[in-house]
Amino acid sequence: MPAIYGSWADRRDNIVTLGTVTTTAATDSVEVSANNFTFVHDVTGSNVTVVDEGSMDGTTWFALDTAKAHGQSEVDAHFYQGRIVRFVRSRVTAIGADESVTITMACD
Repeated sequence: MPAIYGSWADRRDNIVTLGTVTTTAATDSVEVSANNFTFVHDVTGSNVTVVDEGSMDGTTWFALDTAKAHGQSEVDAHFYQGRIVRFVRSRVTAIGADESVTITMACD
């Protein structure tokens, strides 16, 4: 896998699983060189809320858009265009017992 995901690499190399989250926590972050992002939330459960985030420095984080609430087990994609950031991650802000979300990110 590349150390930095972005438009300079083959498209298949710009897809990364950020992690599977089972508590209110953030995924690992990755460095990017892109401004278009797709985040896929693969949800198991009925009470999962995720905020996809960006950062300029890997320390201070901000939401790329509004929080995404999932009320059922589903695979849902969220698209963000024209976001200039250096790092991305996802943060789970609500999750029920025995629930999980696996988050995958693609960028270009």
